[in-house]
Amino acid sequence: MADRKLLGPGGGDPPSNMILQSRKIQEVTQMVAVALVHSTALMMERLPERPPAWLHRGERTFAYPHKEWRKPRVWCLAFFTDRHARHEQRRIIGVGSVFPGRRSGTYERALITRDFTALQLPLPLIDLQGVMGASRRYLRDDGRMSPAAGENLLDAVRHLRPELNETLAGLESSLGANPPTGEVGERLSLEKDAVGTLLETFGADRDPLEAWQPPLGENDPHSRSVPFLEGLPTLRQIEDQQIVHDYMRFPGMEGEDAVQVGWRIYRRSSESPHRLFVYNANRTHAETVMGVDMIYVNEHARSVATVQYKRMRQSGRSWVYWHDGTGERELKRMEAVDEECRATDEWARANHQGSVALGDPRLVTTPSMVKLCRTVPFMMNSATLIPGMYLTRQHFWELLQRPEAGGPSGGTRIVEDSVPRYLNNTTFTTLLRDGWIGTRDTGWDYIIDLIRKSLSPGGPGSVVVGMHRSEVPPGNRRVN
Repeated sequence: MADRKLLGPGGGDPPSNMILQSRKIQEVTQMVAVALVHSTALMMERLPERPPAWLHRGERTFAYPHKEWRKPRVWCLAFFTDRHARHEQRRIIGVGSVFPGRRSGTYERALITRDFTALQLPLPLIDLQGVMGASRRYLRDDGRMSPAAGENLLDAVRHLRPELNETLAGLESSLGANPPTGEVGERLSLEKDAVGTLLETFGADRDPLEAWQPPLGENDPHSRSVPFLEGLPTLRQIEDQQIVHDYMRFPGMEGEDAVQVGWRIYRRSSESPHRLFVYNANRTHAETVMGVDMIYVNEHARSVATVQYKRMRQSGRSWVYWHDGTGERELKRMEAVDEECRATDEWARANHQGSVALGDPRLVTTPSMVKLCRTVPFMMNSATLIPGMYLTRQHFWELLQRPEAGGPSGGTRIVEDSVPRYLNNTTFTTLLRDGWIGTRDTGWDYIIDLIRKSLSPGGPGSVVVGMHRSEVPPGNRRVN
């Protein structure tokens, strides 16, 4: 698990410019996007119905006439109209939340809706024109409104229908007005980055990350241990028990259910043979066994790579990672795993066994990697990966041995600007996707067994596992 040391020796209090920067970022996230959705006939029929109990927060997806919404594509507080043929005669029939999906055809896109509340008395749009001022022209629009127009529309509806104040306040809160902060926000930031890295490595879009919303109320005592994946809108329920059995077990092994789990299955496209099974568990033994936050398993290549997240804190104008006793113990565990894989690989080479004999080269044949990443506030409605540096475990250890690693008041540190070479997000995911990083199949059984033990319930932790399964090789390989 990434260490929770806030400041290293001689670190002092966080600099004021860091506090101001965090406040500015958090203030930006407090502005809720507002959209006007002119309901289709099916939406008008189905939205007022009570959704099935198994649908999380009444989430439903509709085919919606395609129109480019203002970017970025985020969850929006939505006012639903009855889509009368004449704009001036349309009425608001309900409020809720929407997320614009990707284009699903020549003339349509997917539109995810949830938390729909029908108005007992529809509100004619023409009644809003006077109180909205110059923003009234946006009432003829479709999709996300400009920030000023959205704020004016919210104020106008509150003025004309004060009985909706509580409903609107609840929607604003669920749409990021109060994003998770503190240790919860930091953990979610790292988990989101791990999930995004897996999607990028798999070759899929990171767009699902933009649709994240808190799965539980902020006052729910269980909210601190809910995995990041539980806040994503897709594949919350999978009814096919055969698929459930398949992804709850690693290849050839019987798995154990973790205390808190979240699963998703992703494909590159509807016809793609590639599937990515993503597992997000909290409160597990993963970090006490391997000291790893993210695990990528490529079943076809029989390759595994692991990433330990290390958080850098801002100190003056620099970003610094402070190495402590916890970090040293994690480094020793990763070293033991790497040495076992290296010994297995050398034995296979000497005996012409496995993929080593078949000429399956790797730039790095050991699984353990480290990501030094900046500590940033948890950003909702964003698919951006955390800025950081990927290093092999050996490279990370060597940086800690350099003379400049000594802190001015003692302790061991790595200053971001002092790292001469590293892999960025793009380079790392590309090499991992094409099979240039990670174990060869000689260490497969050993690593998979470790992962299975790591994910058994009973302890604290946070780990994200991605299992890439397909019948065809990953990229950058010749197909016989």
